[in-house]
Amino acid sequence: MRFLIVDDHPFIRKGLIHELQQEMPDSSSIVVDEADCFDTAMEQIRTHEYELVTVDISLKGKSGIFLLKQIKEEQPHVPVLIISTHSEDQYALETLKLGAAGYMSKHSAAEELMSAIKQIKSTGKYISPTVALLLAEAISFKSPPPVSLNKELSKREMDVASMLVEGKRLKAIAYDLGLSVKTVSTHRTRLLNKLGLSSNVALANYYSQHKPA
Repeated sequence: MRFLIVDDHPFIRKGLIHELQQEMPDSSSIVVDEADCFDTAMEQIRTHEYELVTVDISLKGKSGIFLLKQIKEEQPHVPVLIISTHSEDQYALETLKLGAAGYMSKHSAAEELMSAIKQIKSTGKYISPTVALLLAEAISFKSPPPVSLNKELSKREMDVASMLVEGKRLKAIAYDLGLSVKTVSTHRTRLLNKLGLSSNVALANYYSQHKPA
C-alpha cells in the first residue's frame, strides 16, 4: 500500500508517517511519500498509485482546496483525506462537496487516522462525529422568520458575513478589511449570536435565504 502525506510542516508529515508505520499490521508492506506543496504533490500523484492522500488546506502557494480539486479532476478514484488546523465548521462541508473522502482536525489526527483509513477503505468516506453534526444541521436547517440583514447587522458585520459565506478564512478577511484576526473573530461571534446561528454552515444557509437588500 502506498500513501501520500501533503503538508508544508515537516514535523506534521513525520508524525503522520510514524502513526502509519506504528499502526499498520505490516509496516514493511507500506510506502509513505511526502510533499510540501501543490506541484510536488501532483508530480507524485501523476507518478504513483495511492491508497490514500492526506492534504493540509494551508499549503504555501496553491491551497489544499485547489489541490483537492486538481486531484479529483485528474484522479477521481484516489481518496483524499483533509487534515487541517481549521475547525470543521469552516471547511469540512465545502471539501466534502468537492469530493474529499473525509475531514479531520490536526489536533486529533494521530488518534483518528487509522479509524479514518479503515472507514474510507470500507465505505469510501470518513465522517467524524463533529462533521456528522454539521451535516445534520445543514440538512435540518429551517428558515428563520424573514429579517433584513442590513437592520440586524452593522456594516462591518455585513462585510465579515459576506466574506465568510464566500469561504474566506479569518486571516484573509482580516487582511482585506485591514483588521486583526482577533477583531474579525469577534465580529463573527457577534453576528452569529445576533442571527441565532452556531456555525459558518448555518450562516451560509441563512444568507442564501435572506440575502441583504
